[in-house]
Amino acid sequence: MSGFFTIVLSDGFLLLGLDDLRDWTNNVQPYIPIYVAKRDFEVMKKTHYYLVDTSVIIPGAAVSELQFNIIHEEPFIVHDLKFIPLPVWHGRGYRSLGFRFGNICYISDVSEIPEETYPLLKDCEVLILDALRPDRSSSTHFGLPKALEEVRKIQPKRTLFTGMMHLMDHERVNEDLLKLMETEGLDVQLSYDGLRLPVTL
Repeated sequence: MSGFFTIVLSDGFLLLGLDDLRDWTNNVQPYIPIYVAKRDFEVMKKTHYYLVDTSVIIPGAAVSELQFNIIHEEPFIVHDLKFIPLPVWHGRGYRSLGFRFGNICYISDVSEIPEETYPLLKDCEVLILDALRPDRSSSTHFGLPKALEEVRKIQPKRTLFTGMMHLMDHERVNEDLLKLMETEGLDVQLSYDGLRLPVTL
Protein backbone atom coordinates (compact mmCIF):
# COMPACT_ATOMS: atom_id res chain seq x y z
CA MET A 1 0.00 0.00 0.00
CA SER A 2 1.48 3.35 -0.97
CA GLY A 3 -0.61 5.04 1.70
CA PHE A 4 -1.51 8.62 2.30
CA PHE A 5 -1.69 8.55 6.05
CA THR A 6 0.97 7.06 8.32
CA ILE A 7 1.50 7.72 12.04
CA VAL A 8 4.83 7.68 13.85
CA LEU A 9 4.24 7.81 17.60
CA SER A 10 6.72 9.61 19.83
CA ASP A 11 5.33 8.53 23.19
CA GLY A 12 2.53 6.53 24.77
CA PHE A 13 0.38 9.56 25.52
CA LEU A 14 -0.39 9.93 21.82
CA LEU A 15 -2.21 6.62 21.75
CA LEU A 16 -5.46 8.14 22.95
CA GLY A 17 -6.66 9.40 19.54
CA LEU A 18 -6.16 6.16 17.64
CA ASP A 19 -9.70 5.01 18.32
CA ASP A 20 -11.01 8.05 16.43
CA LEU A 21 -9.37 6.98 13.17
CA ARG A 22 -12.20 4.53 12.39
CA ASP A 23 -13.94 6.98 10.06
CA TRP A 24 -10.75 7.28 8.04
CA THR A 25 -10.12 3.55 7.70
CA ASN A 26 -13.81 2.86 7.05
CA ASN A 27 -14.12 5.50 4.32
CA VAL A 28 -10.76 6.63 2.94
CA GLN A 29 -8.12 3.93 3.07
CA PRO A 30 -8.28 0.33 4.26
CA TYR A 31 -5.72 0.65 7.09
CA ILE A 32 -3.21 3.04 8.59
CA PRO A 33 0.40 2.02 9.24
CA ILE A 34 1.40 2.87 12.82
CA TYR A 35 5.07 3.02 13.84
CA VAL A 36 5.38 2.66 17.60
CA ALA A 37 8.03 1.82 20.21
CA LYS A 38 7.63 -1.60 21.85
CA ARG A 39 6.99 -0.15 25.34
CA ASP A 40 4.11 1.95 23.98
CA PHE A 41 2.72 -0.99 22.03
CA GLU A 42 2.64 -2.96 25.28
CA VAL A 43 0.59 -0.17 26.85
CA MET A 44 -1.73 -0.18 23.84
CA LYS A 45 -2.30 -3.92 24.19
CA LYS A 46 -3.87 -3.15 27.57
CA THR A 47 -5.62 0.18 26.98
CA HIS A 48 -6.68 -0.38 23.35
CA TYR A 49 -6.65 -4.17 23.21
CA TYR A 50 -9.49 -4.23 20.65
CA LEU A 51 -7.34 -2.28 18.15
CA VAL A 52 -4.49 -4.75 18.53
CA ASP A 53 -6.55 -7.95 18.61
CA THR A 54 -9.60 -7.28 16.45
CA SER A 55 -10.93 -10.83 17.05
CA VAL A 56 -12.48 -9.58 20.31
CA ILE A 57 -14.73 -7.08 18.51
CA ILE A 58 -18.45 -7.67 18.35
CA PRO A 59 -19.42 -8.44 14.73
CA GLY A 60 -20.52 -5.29 12.94
CA ALA A 61 -18.72 -2.90 15.31
CA ALA A 62 -16.53 -0.29 13.62
CA VAL A 63 -12.96 0.14 14.84
CA SER A 64 -9.85 1.65 13.33
CA GLU A 65 -7.91 -0.72 11.06
CA LEU A 66 -4.29 -0.24 12.11
CA GLN A 67 -1.11 -1.97 10.99
CA PHE A 68 1.43 -1.92 13.82
CA ASN A 69 5.15 -1.71 13.15
CA ILE A 70 7.48 -1.86 16.17
CA ILE A 71 10.37 0.60 16.06
CA HIS A 72 13.52 0.81 18.14
CA GLU A 73 16.05 3.56 18.70
CA GLU A 74 17.47 2.87 15.25
CA PRO A 75 16.73 4.47 11.85
CA PHE A 76 13.78 3.09 9.89
CA ILE A 77 12.17 3.78 6.50
CA VAL A 78 8.57 4.88 5.86
CA HIS A 79 7.54 5.45 2.22
CA ASP A 80 11.19 5.81 1.14
CA LEU A 81 11.81 8.44 3.84
CA LYS A 82 14.43 7.70 6.48
CA PHE A 83 13.45 8.46 10.09
CA ILE A 84 16.16 8.73 12.73
CA PRO A 85 14.80 8.36 16.29
CA LEU A 86 16.01 11.04 18.70
CA PRO A 87 15.91 9.55 22.23
CA VAL A 88 15.00 12.11 24.90
CA TRP A 89 13.65 12.08 28.45
CA HIS A 90 10.00 12.99 28.98
CA GLY A 91 10.13 13.13 32.76
CA ARG A 92 12.26 10.97 35.00
CA GLY A 93 12.41 7.41 33.78
CA TYR A 94 10.28 7.87 30.63
CA ARG A 95 12.23 7.61 27.39
CA SER A 96 10.41 9.38 24.56
CA LEU A 97 11.39 9.75 20.92
CA GLY A 98 11.78 12.75 18.72
CA PHE A 99 12.46 12.13 15.03
CA ARG A 100 14.76 13.46 12.36
CA PHE A 101 13.75 13.18 8.72
CA GLY A 102 16.03 14.89 6.26
CA ASN A 103 17.23 18.04 8.00
CA ILE A 104 14.03 18.44 10.01
CA CYS A 105 14.23 17.56 13.72
CA TYR A 106 11.00 17.13 15.67
CA ILE A 107 11.03 16.82 19.48
CA SER A 108 7.60 17.50 20.97
CA ASP A 109 7.77 15.91 24.43
CA VAL A 110 11.02 16.46 26.29
CA SER A 111 12.37 17.45 29.67
CA GLU A 112 16.02 16.58 28.94
CA ILE A 113 18.13 15.76 25.90
CA PRO A 114 20.79 13.15 26.68
CA GLU A 115 24.32 13.77 25.45
CA GLU A 116 24.20 10.87 22.98
CA THR A 117 21.32 12.53 21.10
CA TYR A 118 23.11 15.80 20.28
CA PRO A 119 25.25 14.33 17.45
CA LEU A 120 21.99 13.23 15.76
CA LEU A 121 20.87 16.88 15.75
CA LYS A 122 23.96 18.17 13.94
CA ASP A 123 23.24 20.42 10.93
CA CYS A 124 19.53 20.52 11.69
CA GLU A 125 17.87 23.11 9.45
CA VAL A 126 14.45 23.21 11.11
CA LEU A 127 13.98 22.26 14.75
CA ILE A 128 10.46 21.81 16.10
CA LEU A 129 10.80 21.79 19.87
CA ASP A 130 8.70 21.51 23.01
CA ALA A 131 8.13 24.77 24.97
CA LEU A 132 5.20 24.39 27.35
CA ARG A 133 5.40 27.40 29.65
CA PRO A 134 6.72 30.96 29.22
CA ASP A 135 8.56 31.05 32.53
CA ARG A 136 9.87 27.64 33.57
CA SER A 137 10.10 23.97 32.72
CA SER A 138 7.87 21.31 34.25
CA SER A 139 8.95 17.82 35.23
CA THR A 140 8.06 16.52 31.75
CA HIS A 141 8.35 19.49 29.36
CA PHE A 142 10.78 22.25 28.47
CA GLY A 143 9.69 25.73 29.34
CA LEU A 144 10.68 28.57 27.01
CA PRO A 145 13.93 29.50 28.85
CA LYS A 146 15.23 25.90 28.72
CA ALA A 147 14.05 25.47 25.12
CA LEU A 148 16.04 28.56 24.14
CA GLU A 149 19.13 27.15 25.90
CA GLU A 150 18.79 24.04 23.76
CA VAL A 151 18.39 26.08 20.57
CA ARG A 152 21.66 27.88 21.37
CA LYS A 153 23.35 24.52 21.88
CA ILE A 154 21.90 22.75 18.80
CA GLN A 155 22.14 25.81 16.51
CA PRO A 156 19.48 24.97 13.91
CA LYS A 157 18.85 27.42 11.09
CA ARG A 158 15.24 27.88 12.21
CA THR A 159 13.22 26.84 15.28
CA LEU A 160 9.49 26.52 15.82
CA PHE A 161 8.27 25.97 19.37
CA THR A 162 5.26 23.72 19.90
CA GLY A 163 3.04 22.40 22.69
CA MET A 164 2.48 25.77 24.36
CA MET A 165 -0.06 26.15 27.16
CA HIS A 166 -2.58 28.97 27.63
CA LEU A 167 -0.13 31.06 29.72
CA MET A 168 1.98 31.66 26.60
CA ASP A 169 0.91 35.04 25.18
CA HIS A 170 1.53 34.16 21.54
CA GLU A 171 1.84 37.66 20.11
CA ARG A 172 3.94 39.11 22.92
CA VAL A 173 6.29 36.12 23.12
CA ASN A 174 6.80 36.11 19.35
CA GLU A 175 7.68 39.81 19.49
CA ASP A 176 10.31 39.05 22.13
CA LEU A 177 11.63 36.10 20.13
CA LEU A 178 11.95 38.26 17.02
CA LYS A 179 14.49 40.41 18.89
CA LEU A 180 16.75 37.36 19.26
CA MET A 181 17.34 37.45 15.51
CA GLU A 182 18.90 40.89 15.89
CA THR A 183 20.86 40.21 19.08
CA GLU A 184 21.92 36.55 18.61
CA GLY A 185 20.99 35.58 15.06
CA LEU A 186 18.41 33.09 16.36
CA ASP A 187 15.46 32.47 14.02
CA VAL A 188 12.89 31.29 16.60
CA GLN A 189 9.13 31.66 16.83
CA LEU A 190 6.06 30.02 18.32
CA SER A 191 4.17 27.76 15.95
CA TYR A 192 0.42 28.10 15.42
CA ASP A 193 -2.53 26.07 14.21
CA GLY A 194 -2.56 25.88 10.42
CA LEU A 195 1.15 26.68 10.04
CA ARG A 196 2.57 25.18 6.85
CA LEU A 197 6.25 24.62 6.43
CA PRO A 198 7.58 23.88 2.95
CA VAL A 199 10.47 21.41 3.13
CA THR A 200 12.61 19.55 0.62
CA LEU A 201 13.39 15.95 1.56
